[in-house]
Amino acid sequence: MIVALTGHQANDGNHAVADLAEELALLRVAAGNRVLLVCPEPCAYDARLYDDLVIDASRDGARDAASLAGAAVIVALLRRADLEHDDHAALLARLRAASAANPGARLLVTVAHGSEPLTPHQTGCLLVFVAQLPGARLADTLVLDHDTYHSHHSTFEADAYKTANVLCAPEVRHLYRQVFGTR
Repeated sequence: MIVALTGHQANDGNHAVADLAEELALLRVAAGNRVLLVCPEPCAYDARLYDDLVIDASRDGARDAASLAGAAVIVALLRRADLEHDDHAALLARLRAASAANPGARLLVTVAHGSEPLTPHQTGCLLVFVAQLPGARLADTLVLDHDTYHSHHSTFEADAYKTANVLCAPEVRHLYRQVFGTR
């Protein structure tokens, strides 16, 4: 399976996207799959040697556009700061172009979680972003608690996923199960 991750473009790539791509690839390897993590400046590789490709497509170039268009799952990662202050037109255009080129791809939108919950305004901005992408869905389950929104993925997890030696945060494990369809 090819999974491509993207977000708002930065001159040196999007470190949050790179970190999430690495964590998803790590979880997939832990599940016993042969995984290639493809960075924005990849070298030559033979995709047939791997079960899964996890691609950091956070730059706005022809190679990343092709990665998005060829992916079975596209994950758009938004940072909390991006929700209210950035212009989303370029990212929306990239995601729409990828969806048009590959209408069978699943498009998931998620937020880089931090210690602070989302404000109602940030949550509204997130929902408006998702609504502008036909067929996209929000990967997070947001819960209203004391006038802020946050995810409670750890409470939704089966006990089998709660171990002392977990590899990633509950939000990443939740996203992993949505991307790769594992229960």
